[in-house]
Parts: sequence; structure tokens; C-alpha cells
Amino acid sequence: MAITGAAGAAALAGCFGGDDDSDGETVNPDQEVPDHADAYFRTADGEHQITDFQYNPHIWGGFSHIQFALFDEWAQYLIDQDEYYPHFVEDWEFEDGLARLHLRDDYTWGNGDDITAEDLVMQLHLGEALDDDLFEFTDPDDIQAVDETTIEIEFDEGTNRDILRHIVLDRSLDHPPADWGDAYEELQDEGEVNMFDVDIDEPTPSGPVELGDVGEQEAQFDIREDHPLSDNYNWNGYQIGYRSGNEAFHQSFASQELHGIHSLFAGPGAQGQFPNTLEQIQIPGGFGMGIVFNHDHEHYGDREVRQAVAYAIDTEESILTVGADTKLEFPVQSGLTVPATEEWLDVDEYESYDQDLDMVEELLQEAGFERNGDDVWERDGSVLAAELQGPQGWGDWITPLSTIVDQLNQAGFEATLNSVDQGVWSENLTNGDFNVAAYGHTEGGNAAMNYPFFSFSWKFENRDHTGDGFFNYPEDEEITVPDGDGGEISVNPREELNTIANTNDESTIQESVERLARLFNEDLPMFLAQEKYEQSFIDRDGWEFPREEDSQHFQAFWPLYWLPKQDELKATVAAE
Repeated sequence: MAITGAAGAAALAGCFGGDDDSDGETVNPDQEVPDHADAYFRTADGEHQITDFQYNPHIWGGFSHIQFALFDEWAQYLIDQDEYYPHFVEDWEFEDGLARLHLRDDYTWGNGDDITAEDLVMQLHLGEALDDDLFEFTDPDDIQAVDETTIEIEFDEGTNRDILRHIVLDRSLDHPPADWGDAYEELQDEGEVNMFDVDIDEPTPSGPVELGDVGEQEAQFDIREDHPLSDNYNWNGYQIGYRSGNEAFHQSFASQELHGIHSLFAGPGAQGQFPNTLEQIQIPGGFGMGIVFNHDHEHYGDREVRQAVAYAIDTEESILTVGADTKLEFPVQSGLTVPATEEWLDVDEYESYDQDLDMVEELLQEAGFERNGDDVWERDGSVLAAELQGPQGWGDWITPLSTIVDQLNQAGFEATLNSVDQGVWSENLTNGDFNVAAYGHTEGGNAAMNYPFFSFSWKFENRDHTGDGFFNYPEDEEITVPDGDGGEISVNPREELNTIANTNDESTIQESVERLARLFNEDLPMFLAQEKYEQSFIDRDGWEFPREEDSQHFQAFWPLYWLPKQDELKATVAAE
């Protein structure tokens, strides 16, 4: 097994045995590609049982990654190019105050109805019921279908066009009128609708597959012969099963039961068991584990305590527990993703928070803590406890969290690891039932997160669990912090975000980004522990696809679904 992607094939050179070439590339069996292979691409879901599958994209439970084949993209974000690639939306213009989208005219829904501009307008209008980011910048009356293949959206003049590009184009055709027409009518009549009450057990697809046979162990999704991309597929469709966790996936790949998966954490030990035809495609995820503080807590509401946590942690050591080839370490605590930090900031001007136990002691003493008889920090009789909650089964989080707990204990915290069911973890965050917890430092799978506005919004105005930021950070008031040059600055997060959102002047945007980064770096609303490479896998035994250097389509979510749409994934005779 070998690696392609952002880290390159050299990243794992020498780590694995087998018959790989000396440069670490995956073995290509060079198999014949027939006109048609009687085969299904076998994949699996690790979060949803087959019998639980449902097709309302707003309900997490049962909404499988097969969605990426069922529902075509408006446009596809190519991460390494920071560009959207045309798909159903085949062209667009973002002018001052107006976005104009031009649509393909050869698409139909799975029931045979044409997909038109009115359908997409309906989808956008429905987003109002979910506080879609789009409606921070426009109103439903300003979204119009000009004709069957053209949409115009009016915005306030001066609205940041980079923000608009993401919030408009980063969507899928996943609201067919056959399934969502009643909800739309209710929204128009009543002014509101509960999008979570819409039950969809059988999808009406826009993409190249449709639901076929469904059993308790697997479901088939067959190629739609009437889809404009159907000729790209020389195979029958996708067959998706269920695996109960990473180890089950690893075993299935080792025995070649599966042909690929959109995303799977597999460290060096697991990869060493994979066949040398299984290609790993690394995609910068812009996502990873952070540690969020409850700012209403008697201890973690203190800046000195949050900084002490940062100085107690050695992120490099924690990352090594899951394999440094799959994770990125933050150069500084800036509030931005790793690529964005390097693009937007001079990292030498910000505190790196390298592990420093002397600083831990200095900060906690400054905050009024003393060591007790057990050598644990306490203040006014209350020990400095850190119960790190994390989602059970997320190995690439729980394993490094265990190391971080050890580091905090060595620094004098009373630290424990509480690995709980994902639903319990989410509920505890919603209810504020935590003091510190593992939490994604960006929204996973969101292509926009490398742009500062979105990554800062996620951290300063987080709405993931409640209407208000669930970790109780003061989002709309001035906060004074050192300016890094011997003075002080006062920063209001919401005002700075509004500044970024309402200008296209690069110097103004840069200034606000730097002010928000300074606030984050000094005040630490949360701690950024690691950023991941998404690990996507496709087996070359049975499947033909180009080398990454010969295609522009690998750095997208996700190769096993996006490559065939570009006519770049074919079944070979060995797949039959």
C-alpha cells in the first residue's frame, strides 16, 4: 500500500513491506478495461446501519456517504487549487451585488422530471428554515429563477465575493420537489417548517445512481441509464455494507472485501496489512481535534488557566501516537487552519505555546492556584480538574487525548479521559455539561473552512449545538489582549467578522484577520491540537484510475465518487 495526495508518496517511503516500487507507489496490476464489467464498487458505512438509511440530508442519523453518488454537486471544490469546478452549475459570475448561476439543461430527477432553476431556488428558500448562512447576505425575495437554466441572487453591494462563492456553490442537488415540495409549500404558507420532520425512506436522486436492492447487510445503488454521466460508468453501481469500526474496516481491506472508502483513519500498523494495490489518497481536511473550554466554568473562564493548558501539552508527542503522516501540527494557535495560518499570517509574530512547564506554574500561580498535598493545583479548595470528554470510537482523537491527559497530569492538573458515546458527547456539549472537551476545530467536510471568515466564525460564534455559542465565549463584546508588541488591542469578534463579510478590499480583510488571530492566540477560546489529512482509499486491483499527477480531481470530497463523474474511474476485468 502506498500514499498519494498532499503529503506525497514519499511521506510513507520505507514504512511498509510488500512489493511496492522503490519510490513507494502503489502497484498497478495493468488489467484490461472492458466496455462493461458485471461488478459493483464495494464500500461500507461505519456510522449507519443499512436498515437505518434515510435520505433527509438534515438528519445525521442514517444519512450515508452514498449521498455523494445519489445527489450531484452544484460545483465541486478542488482543495489544492482553491477553486470550484463546474458541475451542474456549469458557469457563474459574482459581480458587486449580484450572483448569476448558469445551469445544465440535461439533468433529470430520478422520477424523470427535469431539474430546473426553480428547483434550486426552492432548495435555497428552504435553507431559510435552517438559518442557512446565505441569508446573512440576502433575502428570499432576492433569489430568482430568470429562466429554466439561470438563477440570480442579489446581495448588498460590497459583500465579500469569496464568502459568497463558498456559501452559494458548496451545495448538492439534494432537495427534489418530489420529496420537499410539501415542506416548501408549508414554508410559504406558514412562514416556517420543521425540516427534521421530513421523512425520506426512498430517495429521488439527481446523481448517477438510484436505490436498488436493499438487504439487512448491504444495499445496492444502480447506475441510472437516463443520467447524462451514465456513460462514464462501465460497472453496475455501488454496493454498500456496514463495518462497526476502524478495525473492521482494516480487516476488510486486508482481505480485499472492499474496493474503497471515502474516509478512514488507518495508521501505519493497519496500512502495513493492506494489499500493495490499495492506494491511499491524502486530502487536506481542514478539520481535526481541538480542545474546547467551557468559559462559564470557575477555572476555565480564566485566560491564565487556558494558557496553562496550552503550555502543558506537547502536540507533537500526541500526534505521534496516531502517526505523524496522517496529521498536521499547528505552527501557532491562530484560529485558522494550518494552510490558512501559513498563507495569512507571519507565524513568528504569534505565541507557539511550545510545551513549557515553568510557564504552566507561573500562569497558575498568577491565577491564584497553589499545589496541594497531592501536588495538584487548587484554588480556594477547588482542585483544577480537567475531565476531557471525547467521542467513543474516534481512535485518531481518543488515542492522542490519552497522551494529553498524561501531560496535563504531569503538569499538576487532575486530568481524566471520559470516552463516551457520540450522542452523549454531543448532548453534554449542548447542555454545557463539560469543563473541557474534545471538539472539531472546524466544521468537518466543509470546503470553506480554509477561508478565515468561516474558521473564525466557527470558533467565535459557534452555533453547532445551540442557538448561542455553546462554550459561552463572549462573541459580541470587546476583549482586550496584548498586541504582541508591548501594547494592547481591544477586539470585538463579531465586528471584525462583519468587516470581513462586507468588503472586498484585501488590506481591510487582512487587518481584521490579523486582529482576530491575535485575539485567538492570546485569549484561546479553544486549543488546536491537530489537523488531519483525510485518508481516502481505492484499490487498483479491479479498478483503473490515473495517477494523481495526471489528474486535477483527486483533491476533492471524495475520489471514489468524484473521479467516475469525471470519467476517471473504470472497472477492470478483475472486478467481475
